[in-house]
Amino acid sequence: MRKINFKHSLWTVMAAVLFVSTLVSCGPHSRKHVSKNFSIEVNHPFPNTNWAFEEEVLDFSFDIEDTATLFDISLVLFYDTAVNTLKDIPLTLTLSSPDGMKSICASHFLLDTQTNPDIKITSGSNAELNVVVYPKRKFKVPGTHTLTVYRRAEKADNYGFQSLSAMVKVAK
Repeated sequence: MRKINFKHSLWTVMAAVLFVSTLVSCGPHSRKHVSKNFSIEVNHPFPNTNWAFEEEVLDFSFDIEDTATLFDISLVLFYDTAVNTLKDIPLTLTLSSPDGMKSICASHFLLDTQTNPDIKITSGSNAELNVVVYPKRKFKVPGTHTLTVYRRAEKADNYGFQSLSAMVKVAK
């Protein structure tokens, strides 16, 4: 019969347990939580400052792995107040998840600088309007999510628009 040195085996077992627990805690699930400064921005510039009929439907895709944190999803519109003739742009939004689930909502941009205090004049007649369209949203499934924006403006060509961005950041 062979005698086993328990002192050596006990230290070996404890070291192995410590090593394995360290690996498990540093594994992929530790990436489920993001920092407070986390943000994703997907930008779509409009050629010739025209939000044309061909761009009536825009898709913004972004990857989210965190299923525990609440996020704000915003649309940020940059436009020229001197060129734009619209007072309001109605939108239909669809947020699609990798598992095929969809969330649909209606929103709009109020573009009148006299009535909308949220418009920030950046320089000259250039303006920025940030609208939170999905506040405090929790993603149930990790992967690529898509925000589809359907512009329901009355005119086919809408001049004065520089870009539209989708912004995803940790909710406050």
